[in-house]
Amino acid sequence: MFRRLLVSAAAAGAVIALAPGAAADPQTDYPDDPGRYSTDVPGMSYDARLSAPCFSWERNVFGRGRGGEPLQCKYIPNQTQPPGSGGYWTSSYALYGVQQVGAPCPSPQSAAQSPDGKPMLCLGARGWQPGVKTGAGFFPM
Repeated sequence: MFRRLLVSAAAAGAVIALAPGAAADPQTDYPDDPGRYSTDVPGMSYDARLSAPCFSWERNVFGRGRGGEPLQCKYIPNQTQPPGSGGYWTSSYALYGVQQVGAPCPSPQSAAQSPDGKPMLCLGARGWQPGVKTGAGFFPM
């Protein structure tokens, strides 16, 4: 009697422990369906990983990381890759889709993409401007 109870409890525990793994989608590590946001832009990369190498840092530079985190591909001088061969995925400000140069923007810490694929940054009263911000300041494109 005790043996049947023990075997039944062990079997129930195994079923419960393995259920989340069986339901997981083997194609993605994301807890949500990434890249299906209203603010996504054309040319967006949906398999971006923070600090991973990337190869498009001038146009169509945005991607989504784990859980839909907005990322931007940036060329970072003096990194481990050979010079000019690629950039790295870095965290990005909140993404606001495709915007026109000079159009009003929601807040100074916002990112967007121009119609021709260049990254844009909100510069307050100046509106959306194509360029990137680094530790050394804003660099127009």
